[in-house]
Amino acid sequence: MFRRTIVLLAYCSAAAFSQQPTDNIPRTAERKPDFQGFWNLPYVPNMAIGPDRNAKAREDQVPYTEAGRKAYIEHDAKDDPTSNCWYPGVPRIMQSPYPAQIIQTKDYLVIGFEYMQMFRAINLNNPPHPEKMDPTFMGHSSGRWDGDTIVVETVKLKGAPWTWLDTAGHQHSDDLRVVERFRRLPEAIEYEYTVYDPTYYNEPWTHKRQLTPLKTTAGLPELIEYLCTENNKDVQHLMSTKPAQ
Repeated sequence: MFRRTIVLLAYCSAAAFSQQPTDNIPRTAERKPDFQGFWNLPYVPNMAIGPDRNAKAREDQVPYTEAGRKAYIEHDAKDDPTSNCWYPGVPRIMQSPYPAQIIQTKDYLVIGFEYMQMFRAINLNNPPHPEKMDPTFMGHSSGRWDGDTIVVETVKLKGAPWTWLDTAGHQHSDDLRVVERFRRLPEAIEYEYTVYDPTYYNEPWTHKRQLTPLKTTAGLPELIEYLCTENNKDVQHLMSTKPAQ
């Protein structure tokens, strides 16, 4: 039943991307959808809940393998990689509670994040992934146009303990592959990503939400400097969440 639900959701999601009208969206000189601007990234600390943080976690809906379920059950919140100021990886960077700037050219989609002052420069010419590359925090992203939608595939991502999928402790292996879809709406960006990790998840795990325009604050820049390592007191105050043995 769960497999059928995943397939149906994936089909409906794909249909939604292809059927929505796009004639009233901002476009570049090349007539491509224009994603440029400053955007709020919706914070999703727990992918089992989704973007509605008032909802109840549905761990029964997470398509774990036995290894994935064990990793989640046994994780310890004090081991959150971002507490060590490590880069959050993909897709976690796209659901952090800080805004981002998108710069777009004919060949690249560049996403500059307030979070840790980092960026992603995504080649839109569908370049092959490097064969000899070791896994890294942010992996390697290759982008392409699919009609009016930008599709990005990211691989070579460091698994646990280096990065998690979210704050709640859903983990992944070095086999993780993330496929993102960006579609321009008149007043927002529809963002969808699917997690593929046969080591930790039996089925693809898809989320969709919207990036909304950033409302600036008078007297402040659009993106404020964020340096995680400056005056970081997290590490010495982290407490274990594992029950006593």
